[in-house]
Amino acid sequence: MGATAGGGESEFEVVEYCGRLSCRKPIVQTAGRGRRREFCSETCRRGADREYKRTKALVESSERNLRSFRYEVAAYGRRTELEDGRRTPEDEERLHREALAAISRAQAVVEFSDDPDDRYLAELHRLVQAVEPLVVPTAARATA
Repeated sequence: MGATAGGGESEFEVVEYCGRLSCRKPIVQTAGRGRRREFCSETCRRGADREYKRTKALVESSERNLRSFRYEVAAYGRRTELEDGRRTPEDEERLHREALAAISRAQAVVEFSDDPDDRYLAELHRLVQAVEPLVVPTAARATA
């Protein structure tokens, strides 16, 4: 591994590995211009694509089965482990989006209200101030 002659500027050889997880053979490439190779051969490229599609389909099938099994458990009238207070990442994301929307609506009500002496409005304003740091990311509050 060393410098190669290449039109005046020196290029170096770099060792990378085949992108197919079951192969991982070293691929020697020159650092410089041009598209880098991700696979050691066309066979590995096709095999990696096939394995990716197969794995993706397996994940989608497993997720469908999991949803189906949850419905079956619910049909028996028993609580699942997730209903015992634990939430999935999808549930957390949905709840966070709903909380962001709610805090935005409350901020709009406080900002555009006509009666500064309304005690309900003052309470809503205190609520927004208390909850906003928990819901809105710090970077988003700084730009707002």
